[in-house]
Amino acid sequence: MKDRTTITFHSGLDTIGGVIMEVRYNDCRAFFEAGTAYNPAFDMFDGKVSLRRNFISDYLWTGEIPKIDGIYRKEDIAGKYPDLISAEDFQITDQAFYITHLHLDHMRLMGMISPLVRVHLSNPAKIIEKALEEVGQGVESVRGFSYTDIPDESWVGDIHVTRFILNDDSYQDYSFLIETPDLTIHHTGDVFVYGKYEQNILNEIKCLNEKNVDILVCEGTRFFSSMKPEEKVEPCFSPPEGMITFDRLKDRIRETVSGYPGLIMFDYYEREMSDVLLFEETAKSCNRELVYEPESAHIVNSFFGYRVNVMIPDTYEEIPEYVKDVVSHNRLITKDMVIADPTHYMVQNTYSTILELLDYRNVQTLYLHHSGPPLGDFDPKLKKMKKIIELCNMDYVKTYFGEDGYFSPHAETCQILAYINMVNARLTVPCHSSNRAAMEANLTVPYYHAQHKKTYVYDRENNTLKEVDYE
Repeated sequence: MKDRTTITFHSGLDTIGGVIMEVRYNDCRAFFEAGTAYNPAFDMFDGKVSLRRNFISDYLWTGEIPKIDGIYRKEDIAGKYPDLISAEDFQITDQAFYITHLHLDHMRLMGMISPLVRVHLSNPAKIIEKALEEVGQGVESVRGFSYTDIPDESWVGDIHVTRFILNDDSYQDYSFLIETPDLTIHHTGDVFVYGKYEQNILNEIKCLNEKNVDILVCEGTRFFSSMKPEEKVEPCFSPPEGMITFDRLKDRIRETVSGYPGLIMFDYYEREMSDVLLFEETAKSCNRELVYEPESAHIVNSFFGYRVNVMIPDTYEEIPEYVKDVVSHNRLITKDMVIADPTHYMVQNTYSTILELLDYRNVQTLYLHHSGPPLGDFDPKLKKMKKIIELCNMDYVKTYFGEDGYFSPHAETCQILAYINMVNARLTVPCHSSNRAAMEANLTVPYYHAQHKKTYVYDRENNTLKEVDYE
């Protein structure tokens, strides 16, 4: 399609995460996100099933990653997918991927992309991902550790990409403004409006208003599958009734910890350094010491550059070299030390080491379940986790829920609708949702219901997307 911008959604329209959007202008194309859909009920590659040597072929065969010409190595697809063109054989002048943030549903595919294709990942995210890979928790990769930072502005041919930093406390969350000679698009990534995000989002909206955005590609995570399309939501940027602020969440966690007369076990999403700051602040204010598992200690060491307390779980047949290194650079805390003085500690426990809780079954203990998986009833592992906690006679608190309300890390439905109205793009394309029908039923602005694997151009006269064949 000569001198026209085309848009293709390869995945992620009707799932939580997994968005891969291609924007192409002439012989150059930029992709936004490289994730896989979040589906804990069926996660074939959850770390329990052994990967085969040609794991990319298996990911393609099971539908975990989409078939996209020009992004996979020839050796990974040759003879298996004759209809798929390898990166070596694809006729293109320039192409690149841009990753908004380090959640797996936005970047899990990135290591499977051929080294011939540029992948943009922020420098803070690279520190965390490299540390994750060193402890065996990173993404599967065939490209080595070859990623490019995300500058304020960059080009892929005639495609101009501007980043908005929405939070810099962790790996940096981004959204992207995409400008081509004939089109202006904004890709939200995930929309967060709590804490520091709120003012940054408002600043972003102000800039977008000045740009007169043609197409807003917006996530709709909180439009759950259980929501009926006829259920009406009033747009409101402020938290809805019953939803607490991030400041209140921090206060609630501190109140829970300070008021508990025993040991605190806690978890968090190990990719989130902002959660590390949250728990370190909590521990300090409550006169407790945080104790990390070795993997998390290594990530914290790498990201923040300081030593922490670490405990070695009884899960290693042979102590890995990185664990030995962690022990030598941090302060070792033993279970005996914790059991002797339980009110002095907060000890990390992840699902993979949940059986460690059995050693504390005679200690009054509260399990503080924050943002680590399993996140909810939709994940079968939650029942197993709670069973162990129950067997240990431990108390259990999910930090996001309480008598004073609930906390949501994603923008709520009313906030998403308000955000869309405030951006005021000519056309909105919903994505990253298990219920686009409910989201679209609540929109009061023009929208388009895109489909996977269809290539579109923008019909400016009729303010819609028009399906085309790319020539």
